[in-house]
Amino acid sequence: MVFAISWLPTKQKQLKPIPILLILCGVSLSILALYNRINGIGLVEGTRVTIGRDIGSILGDPNDLSLALLFPLSFALTNIFQGNKAQRTMTALFMIILVSGIIATQSRGGLLGITSAFFTLMLLRSRSIVIPSIISGIGLILLVVFAGISDRSSGGSGEEGIDESSMGRLFAWEAAFRMALANPLTGVGLDNFYFNYFFYSPHWDGKNHAVHSTWFQILGETGFIGFLLFICLLVGTFTLSYRLLNRLRNHEMKPIAEGLWIGLITFCVSGTFLTQGTTWPLYILISLLIALDRLTSNVTTAHSISTQ
Repeated sequence: MVFAISWLPTKQKQLKPIPILLILCGVSLSILALYNRINGIGLVEGTRVTIGRDIGSILGDPNDLSLALLFPLSFALTNIFQGNKAQRTMTALFMIILVSGIIATQSRGGLLGITSAFFTLMLLRSRSIVIPSIISGIGLILLVVFAGISDRSSGGSGEEGIDESSMGRLFAWEAAFRMALANPLTGVGLDNFYFNYFFYSPHWDGKNHAVHSTWFQILGETGFIGFLLFICLLVGTFTLSYRLLNRLRNHEMKPIAEGLWIGLITFCVSGTFLTQGTTWPLYILISLLIALDRLTSNVTTAHSISTQ
């Protein structure tokens, strides 16, 4: 998929429709998610929305659904400054629908992703870090209230101290670290954390658990070497994305560069609490970054020549 997406585009104009297509796909999913929430279809714990849970869909987990919606939200935020008044109004409406869909999942990782997306956008538009930090902090509190996190049967207000959901994550992260210690070169294998939880967790409650963290997923399933390679991949991706931000600062492809940068930030923030190391969002981001870099590689050269 990475090779296909990064090499098939041959012109910049072929990349331009991608953000709006991703936004429309995300809006469609959000509308379906809100429909399921209103009609009580496929709900987890009675309140958390999913899509296609009865058929084993990858969006049948509220945490996975929230990250899938964060991807188009990143592009909606940057496109809200593009086009005429009608186009901006439509994009703002799409953004509200996307945020509503993420809120309906009641995913704490998703809420952190929303906050980090808006925070990053404000940093791109402001030289001050204080105001974006204050606004983002207040926004996160409001999101938690509107999402109804306290009504969740796990991780809600009915659980005292460190709630069951949080403790489950800590136990799963411990199990992932034990997997890496036992298999430092290979881990337990891709997508095998869940099935190996019993053998590596000292806190067995009668059922296996997901790891709920991209970082510990990669650590447990690929070992220390795989984890190091994954970190190197992310560092290289961020370096490329930052370079594109500077290169395309006054270019027509600037919204795509900013959307990809915000998408990476939200992935890292929300991925700390969501298992997304081997699912499609990150690798589509990487593919689009490679394609954008390849098709705009002459921008700096052309600019310098014209300046001279």
